[in-house]
Amino acid sequence: MRTRREINSTEWFGEVPDGWNMVPLPRLFKSSKGMTVTRADLVDEGAPVVNYAQVHSKLNNRFGIHEELIKHVPTGMVPKGLKYSAKGSFIFACTSEDLAGCGDCIYNDSERPVNPGGDTLLLSPVDEVENKYLAYLFSTDMWRWQIRRDLVDVKVFHVNQGNLHETYVTVPPCDVQRCIVSCLDERCAAIDDDVKKRQKVIERLKEYKKSLIAHAVTKGLDPNVEMKDSGVEWIYEMPEGWSLSPLKSFYRLSKGLSITKADLVETGDPVISYGQIHSKWNSGTSICSDLIRYVPNEMTTSHPSSLAAAGSFIFADTSEDIEGCGNAAYVDEGRAVYGGYHTIIATPTTNVCGKYFAYQFLTEAWRSQLIRQFVDVKLFSITQRALQQTSLIVPSYLEQEKIAAYLDERCADIDEAISRQEQLIEKLGEYRRSIIHHAVTGKIDCSEA
Repeated sequence: MRTRREINSTEWFGEVPDGWNMVPLPRLFKSSKGMTVTRADLVDEGAPVVNYAQVHSKLNNRFGIHEELIKHVPTGMVPKGLKYSAKGSFIFACTSEDLAGCGDCIYNDSERPVNPGGDTLLLSPVDEVENKYLAYLFSTDMWRWQIRRDLVDVKVFHVNQGNLHETYVTVPPCDVQRCIVSCLDERCAAIDDDVKKRQKVIERLKEYKKSLIAHAVTKGLDPNVEMKDSGVEWIYEMPEGWSLSPLKSFYRLSKGLSITKADLVETGDPVISYGQIHSKWNSGTSICSDLIRYVPNEMTTSHPSSLAAAGSFIFADTSEDIEGCGNAAYVDEGRAVYGGYHTIIATPTTNVCGKYFAYQFLTEAWRSQLIRQFVDVKLFSITQRALQQTSLIVPSYLEQEKIAAYLDERCADIDEAISRQEQLIEKLGEYRRSIIHHAVTGKIDCSEA
């Protein structure tokens, strides 16, 4: 355990209010490991379980458990003697891909017992008490500093029982805890309602953007153009003069590099793997620095076919959900980057406007050609053959350029409006975190709030 000097240190908490106690976490909780669960073990019905992925999920607000966070495994798979998560307990994620996720946990505020799953640690209260005050405390960067300070120079962050056992918590009197929780519940709920309203605005803007793109790349920009039957159900009608052609008539396909996370370095040749393609940073129509990782130069010299030059696409060949089928990064002008792990490179073999096809690849109409091949699967795999068999809607080259330029301008305006809402949501998040911090440290009097 840490020394008395460390316990009394103001480094992570500051001055402890009169009547509050600073106690080691093991005095309040017993810890135990979760069961081993893989994605293949999940079923529709069975024993409820929460894995580390659900702990890190954006659906986890950290202050209560709800149905969207619960998965299921066969009842017979639960080991005998496994300690389950009861009301008042916490399920911590043992691993995180970034430092910010270290300390992520789910607070069980329900009477429903849940099994801690893969890569998790369970904290079970020694006494049957309401621990929502601690749920708020555990959400703060201030408390998590105790865990994060020992995690340096690593690519995957591991939080074990020892890390948690070395932490301390502040414990106010029970009546003060109740006041803090009541105050934070009320104030956070108001902030959350505001955030939800802004998220709905964002959703509407994104839907409008999708419909704008879909109409432009399938119907063109001239509202008076004569239409013709396309002959395929996924597009129905298209303008006269346009054609449908197989993707393989315009693009040559090749595989990305066989690399792992361990191969990544600070500088070297740029690479984009499937994880970056599925990330929120990928617009599908250009590459930003957040998408790029690096591998040693010697790993790419013997794989020229994995290089995606300007005008090429890097498709993810796997997706965890059907919405990600067809996700690709478009290599815009002046760039060249290698396709990485689980990717397919599409290199143009003729003169096309790549940006126009980048917009087309975003549409549900085009993606439906890939999606229809999947029935009752848990992991969606896109093969080169599947991509080759898709068709492209092809206007003249001049129309391709006009549509791309039109969408660049219109989508930029929509993206700016979305960005403004996201910035406001971020400020609300900062305000929310500030309120929680000041409440759990006793810097605001919640009894008068």
